[in-house]
Amino acid sequence: MKLEGKGVFLTGGAMGIGRAVVELLLQSGARVLFCDVSEEVGSTTRQELWSTYPESDVIFVQCDVSNATQLTEAFQRAVMEFGAVEVCINNAAIMDERVWEKMIDINQVGVIRGSYLALEHMRRDKGGRGGVIINTASVLGLQYGQWTWAVPVYSSSKRAIIAFTTSWASNPDQGQQGVRWGVVCPDGTVTAINSALGDRVIRHTRDQDGPDSERLAGALRPADVAHAFMTLLDDDDSNGDVIKVHRETKVVNSPIIQTVLEVDNNTDPVDSLKVKKVISKPPCDV
Repeated sequence: MKLEGKGVFLTGGAMGIGRAVVELLLQSGARVLFCDVSEEVGSTTRQELWSTYPESDVIFVQCDVSNATQLTEAFQRAVMEFGAVEVCINNAAIMDERVWEKMIDINQVGVIRGSYLALEHMRRDKGGRGGVIINTASVLGLQYGQWTWAVPVYSSSKRAIIAFTTSWASNPDQGQQGVRWGVVCPDGTVTAINSALGDRVIRHTRDQDGPDSERLAGALRPADVAHAFMTLLDDDDSNGDVIKVHRETKVVNSPIIQTVLEVDNNTDPVDSLKVKKVISKPPCDV
């Protein structure tokens, strides 16, 4: 997809991975409306983006994605500002096992609702222009056992998003709808969600320190992960691809993995991403 002039709606865009994606989109000439639950952080980010990209079209809207009215109004604002939204990236999430119901509302329900808002708007068989919907999941949604015990609800919410996204991608009417789907599954990334984990994760008796942020989060940079979104957007033939961004390329025993991005610690993220095909996409006929 050529992004120049395209309207983009992105949640969780004030910092971390979301902000890194916004910057790449602006560099590609896209028009971006990003939302975030924090008015203060979002407004600061918008000012910084205006300073860095003075010719860009970037808008911030405060929005709690677990609030259906706020999310709908934010999406409609993007449509009003840009004429159409052709890219939707549902990225907002939290990690806090103490408030698991809220986490499901944000990580799962918010992503599904945002996807449906975009799908109904984009569908060519309903008069739309078509488009791309990309949802942010996690490597924890792809594996069992390794650290998932520390964040069981978070992991399950991310696994649900992978299943939801790939299910729509395999819909027999996908071609008529003209909407491509994709998922990005980052390994641990240096973001606010992975800092100062404390009681937000579950600890076990043999590990009194618990899964601290360094062990659980790893050291991926938001810029490393952001390029995975661009990979999906750039490939007009991609649909249902699940990209795992990891520092070690390996085949994961799962029927939904399509690509793995290997990141080299010692190089710039633009040059360090290597795409390796693992297995074919899930078939459309079931």
